Amino acid sequence: MDNLYLLIKSLHIISFTAWMAGMFYLPRIFVYHSEKKLNVNTYNKFLIMEKKLIRIIMTPAMIITWILGLLLISFNNNLIEPWLLIKILFVLMMSAGHGFFVYCFKQFYNKKNKFNDKFYRVINEVPTFLLIVIVLLVVFRPTF
Repeated sequence: MDNLYLLIKSLHIISFTAWMAGMFYLPRIFVYHSEKKLNVNTYNKFLIMEKKLIRIIMTPAMIITWILGLLLISFNNNLIEPWLLIKILFVLMMSAGHGFFVYCFKQFYNKKNKFNDKFYRVINEVPTFLLIVIVLLVVFRPTF
């Protein structure tokens, strides 16, 4: 059972890392995609990159992260402490950010993007902030 728990924990960390890689990279692509003077080929190339990143890496990694995280909790009910509940809240915020990025992709796909490159540069920092909070909660496991 201990080895199974450690395997699931390792896979959880790996899937979370893949998800975060996408969460850091996608808004960076949006920065360049939002430039006004893109030709059609470049615009469409960005769409392909974004679609593949969302469908092949980010969304599967997010789903696997959630499944494995909940599985870890089911193996160890002692984990249900305030720090974990706060962590889950921040992971929910990360998931909402993921959903927002998918919305932004759909806006680009329909040629209705409302945001400029400065917005995407700022929004690109949100996953970093959330990741910092999540990691600090997991490492320090504060008691409130």
